[in-house]
Amino acid sequence: MSRARASSKAAGEAIEAEVLQAVDALAYVGDSDAEWHDARVNGLLDGTDTRLGSTPLLANGTPVEIKAAQRRLNSGQRGRYFIRQRQHDRLVAEAAAYLFAVYDPRQQRVLALLAVPASIVDELLPAGWTAVDDDRAEEGYRQLAWSRLFDPETVEGSA
Repeated sequence: MSRARASSKAAGEAIEAEVLQAVDALAYVGDSDAEWHDARVNGLLDGTDTRLGSTPLLANGTPVEIKAAQRRLNSGQRGRYFIRQRQHDRLVAEAAAYLFAVYDPRQQRVLALLAVPASIVDELLPAGWTAVDDDRAEEGYRQLAWSRLFDPETVEGSA
């Protein structure tokens, strides 16, 4: 695994841990239980919790995949979520949801959260899955800019 990918993975795991601590209605799910999602709703995720934006009600037991994107990359571009085809298809089939986080990479601090049913995310993704030919063993992926989900002024004004 490249150093950049290892660093990105570590940052994503740190943000995932922060989200799980901040959102009382989420319970951690380890990879030994399910590799295709990070948490389950444990109670009622109703949008009044922490920094959640306009969010649907998610029923108790709903699987949730937590995705994190940097507010700005070193290049100055807004960060993107990496959506894996096999995992996304499973999330849609299981009526699961994504919990998207935008974070400040310097402070490793979550700026905004938004829960979205996977079926809705399916409609927001760009057409066509991109093939991966390296060591990731993925069928395909798509990238989704956080600015497709959040108001940039609101997120960038909170940094």
